[in-house]
Amino acid sequence: MSATLLTDLPPLAAPAEPAYGTAPDTPTMPADASRAEMAPLDRALSQAPLGAFPLLEAAFGWQELRPSGWHRPAASTAIAQTSSPAAAARLASLLSTLTWANVVRTERDGLRVEVSAGAYNRITRALTGAWRSRTQLLAAAPGVPDSRQAALGVWRMAMLTGGVDAHAGQLTVRAGSPAAAQTLVAAAALLGMPAVADRPREGGHPVRVTGRAQVYQLLTEATGQR
Repeated sequence: MSATLLTDLPPLAAPAEPAYGTAPDTPTMPADASRAEMAPLDRALSQAPLGAFPLLEAAFGWQELRPSGWHRPAASTAIAQTSSPAAAARLASLLSTLTWANVVRTERDGLRVEVSAGAYNRITRALTGAWRSRTQLLAAAPGVPDSRQAALGVWRMAMLTGGVDAHAGQLTVRAGSPAAAQTLVAAAALLGMPAVADRPREGGHPVRVTGRAQVYQLLTEATGQR
């Protein structure tokens, strides 16, 4: 991770005495880091290169953020809604590989990622296909560059949509469904950093990566700073 990014990240706790097998200089984030303090990380994740599988990353965001219920057809139709500017910007950027996408702020729904009504069905079909392909992509042998990009993409989007709870040597995100949680576990295994899906709690399905070196590696690669 570059010195520039480390400067932009939230204040990092002074490293404690490292446990056996961990990197001694791996930085950690304080347990009480708020969402506002995480804004530099959100920005870095949002602006990371799109990678080899932008549609898979977009499909994960769509699964997590898509509006529920029926919506009256209009000139533009929402693919997703969120309170996170970084998540909305990232999803719109990923969708731009397929179509025009725009982020609109509304009083009722917060931020909406919209596509034209004429493109909506085509886009949702593409996202559905990408989501269904995740198992095959994430089952590849570790070290395959393209499959690694797929794994990083889903973790990048998970950090934007589910937030990051970072303690010393541990990073937790909240997935919106069991399928999303298991996708993150499979992606972490492909990256060589086993993750655990904890029991569901109010607000989602927690998935955590443990190990200071592993957390550092995940943040470094997901932000494209390596």
